[in-house]
Amino acid sequence: MIKQLKTLAERLPYPIGRTLALFPFSLRLGGQYRKFHQLAEASLAWSDAEREAYTLRQLRAVVEYAREKFPCYRELYRRHGVSDLRIDSFDAFRRLPVTDKAFFREHAEEFSGAYRLNTGGTTGTPFFFYVDKQAWAREWAHMHLIWEMRQYRYTDLNMALRGKNIGNNNILYNPVHNEFLVNTYRRVADYLPELRVLFRKRPIRYIHGYPSAVYNFVTELERCCPREEVAAFLAPIRGVLLHSEFPFPYMKEKFAEWKLPCISWYGHSEMCILAYDKNFDNRYRPLATYGYAEVAGERLLGTSFHNFDMPLIRYDTGDLVTPLESTKNGVCTAFGIAEGRSGDYIADRSGKQIPLTSLIFGRHHRAFDVADHIQIHQERPGEAVIYLVRGGDPIPEPEKLFDLSSLDIAFRVEQRSEPVLTRSGKLRLKV
Repeated sequence: MIKQLKTLAERLPYPIGRTLALFPFSLRLGGQYRKFHQLAEASLAWSDAEREAYTLRQLRAVVEYAREKFPCYRELYRRHGVSDLRIDSFDAFRRLPVTDKAFFREHAEEFSGAYRLNTGGTTGTPFFFYVDKQAWAREWAHMHLIWEMRQYRYTDLNMALRGKNIGNNNILYNPVHNEFLVNTYRRVADYLPELRVLFRKRPIRYIHGYPSAVYNFVTELERCCPREEVAAFLAPIRGVLLHSEFPFPYMKEKFAEWKLPCISWYGHSEMCILAYDKNFDNRYRPLATYGYAEVAGERLLGTSFHNFDMPLIRYDTGDLVTPLESTKNGVCTAFGIAEGRSGDYIADRSGKQIPLTSLIFGRHHRAFDVADHIQIHQERPGEAVIYLVRGGDPIPEPEKLFDLSSLDIAFRVEQRSEPVLTRSGKLRLKV
């Protein structure tokens, strides 16, 4: 019912939907939103001792619950000799074994929850998981706190460049988040008149999207508009809110050229870690009330604090990071991203670049439920091959597992038993 109401709300035109957008999120999402927004805001001023105390309490609670509730955790801890381990220090917690997607996929039948979600992750390795009914309240409480570091208010209008499939529309208003969704699968030149009307009539104050999509938008504006008009488009923008990809130096240089204030954050669908890069210098600071960020070697591990429907404990995110700051007991307070989702593109028949983050992670693909990996290959514009990697018998008509609508690209889906790896053995999304 809630999902149906949300879908209905997203179709409201601006004059009506704008009224809905004025309702505070504390009323839409309830007390948990207000509670965690206040707690997260307070945590920004915590001392190391306060941060450690809160973290250790949450770790102890989630480990004890997982050990009692789920046979897979009991067996895992028995095999590693930590069945009765008391989590009374961070050193004790680090004795627990690391988990990964393979572990949870093997024991998926033990879990259930309010919402079933899926993700391709950094490398395109599919994974479905469950979150509890308060997950979205906590998520937006923390997310809005990050946005507020750029003076954002929920009544401010966004322009969103996230890769969402909006069909044949060029621009579509979404009152749920008070944003105008822009079709990132089309060239700016194709909808420039509509864009001019939007910026003339509506006070767009923020751009929210994948770094590669925002970079594309700005560079395409430069190609089809005089420099003075580009400046007029971007002058009212108070902040650029960047997510899901690591913003590469050439992207940062472009945003700086137009004096666009940016904030980037690291997060993932599994909701273990949320970290912000306020100064845009690859120094990501995890929010202490969201989850536990841990660096083991170069691997970034996460532990979910509040999702007891499917606790992820010492979960390997698959991302490589560099630890930058920590407390005296080794609690990471800042890390730099060494490797994560890249800004890879494929090109349609007209040469328009489509960010793979938009195409693969911005749409719902049923393939995530059956594939071991998803990779994509392109040799010429307008044509691409998707590799659906899985063991077992081939799936009939695998192309039906992908949402490839509204794209000027001829796709072919090939099934493989093994993924394509780099010479160093790494798995990439684009091959």
